[in-house]
Amino acid sequence: RLVYLMIRELPPDSDEVIIVTNMLMKDMASNNELYKSGSIRVLCRILDSSLLQQVERYFKQAIVDKAPVVASAALVSGIHILKENSDIVKRWGSEVQDAVPS
Repeated sequence: RLVYLMIRELPPDSDEVIIVTNMLMKDMASNNELYKSGSIRVLCRILDSSLLQQVERYFKQAIVDKAPVVASAALVSGIHILKENSDIVKRWGSEVQDAVPS
């Protein structure tokens, strides 16, 4: 958890973003919900619009995840991403409707 906090507060340089993104993508594929939710929170802080398009499907999967901590992290991260990349987040409408109970 401390590593996620450090990456979030000290964003890597543009050369290092790809390496850090790959590490966080591995954590998103993990079976541990805490790793998934932590990596989602960090990814929304360090991604630019070009990299966000590449990892968009992972955010969609996280929104409909059965673990509440992962789904809530993805939804809150979507709100943060919405400020800069609203067109990408608007495409997540069906996943959000599936995740939010009526």
